[in-house]
Amino acid sequence: MKNGHGPRSLSDVTWRNDINSREKFLGTCRFENVPPPRWDCLGFWGSTIERWLTEGLPADAPAHEYFGMDPRDTIPVVSGFCDTPFCPAFEPELISEDDTIRTWRDGQGIVRRERKDRPELSMPQFLEFPVKSREDWERMKPRLDPDTPERYPNWDELKKRYDGREYVLQLNVCGAYGMPRNLFGEENLAYIYYDDPELLHDIQRTWLRLYKGIVSHTFPNIKPDLVYLWEDMAFKTGPLISPRLFEEFMLPYYTELIELIRSFGVECVMVDSDGDNRPLLDLFIRSGVDTFMPLEIAAGMDPVPLREKYGRQLVLWGGIDKRALSKDLATVEREVMSKVPKLMETRGYIPSVDHSVPPDVPFENYALFTKLIREICG
Repeated sequence: MKNGHGPRSLSDVTWRNDINSREKFLGTCRFENVPPPRWDCLGFWGSTIERWLTEGLPADAPAHEYFGMDPRDTIPVVSGFCDTPFCPAFEPELISEDDTIRTWRDGQGIVRRERKDRPELSMPQFLEFPVKSREDWERMKPRLDPDTPERYPNWDELKKRYDGREYVLQLNVCGAYGMPRNLFGEENLAYIYYDDPELLHDIQRTWLRLYKGIVSHTFPNIKPDLVYLWEDMAFKTGPLISPRLFEEFMLPYYTELIELIRSFGVECVMVDSDGDNRPLLDLFIRSGVDTFMPLEIAAGMDPVPLREKYGRQLVLWGGIDKRALSKDLATVEREVMSKVPKLMETRGYIPSVDHSVPPDVPFENYALFTKLIREICG
């Protein structure tokens, strides 16, 4: 490689390169001697692509294709992700609008204010959440029935689509913290854990019934490679709930759901949570979770010490500091080389930016990052 930014090979490793992306992923989850899937980041900001188009990204090549990222797909079941899987969803309602700002009620019943012109430049402002009382919750429960036929696709058609697939297929789950937060909002939820714990347990029982039902309907027809649990339940200096609250309000429900998932032969159950989740990782592992991402470095989730602590208990995905990629090429190389070779020697690691790629990352820097990990990982 030019400019002195050369690869550092793993001399004791002979990678198997005759495999597809699905086999790469499953082998990585088993800590086998395979290259990881090429999932280099969680996505790109729109303004990042705009910048890169002026710096060398071809206009006719989507960034994920240009950099050779592996595909993956999601089973088209109404199972949620960062949204609550109401079926039917609420009818969206416009409340107010001007040239730049829109306030509306979304399909989850949340009132939000957001930018119309450049939504990626700011987070939405959440003004009102749908559950303020037990009565509100009771009115919503019928929308979380796992037996609603409209949740599910035509299985015969879907089996034809996925027959012989060579890519990873996942089922998304809005988590046991994520769903209650969507109902109450973070601040109100923090009070509800103490003020009305039985209401919270009723919500968690409904969550468990919903997802056990979705699994029971789906997996006999289409078995995914990955169950993807969205939580985002931590911030820069720690989780949004304590380990004690996790142990009471999440652990038993997670454990029962994951036992059912495993009974169908699904190998990988992953949690996606930004922020510092270190106080909760032991509990996630106890529940049956075996993969964690995106390992946000600003929040202390460095994958190297996590590997040293947890060994093969966790597959690690992420952990490349997006802030380092915005600096000079030497910093990019230091960031990659300080982590990726060491983690690849232990297996069970998917190199990736610790979230989406922001617009302060130059095209040249990102290209170097991907080239380095390709050369290290085979």
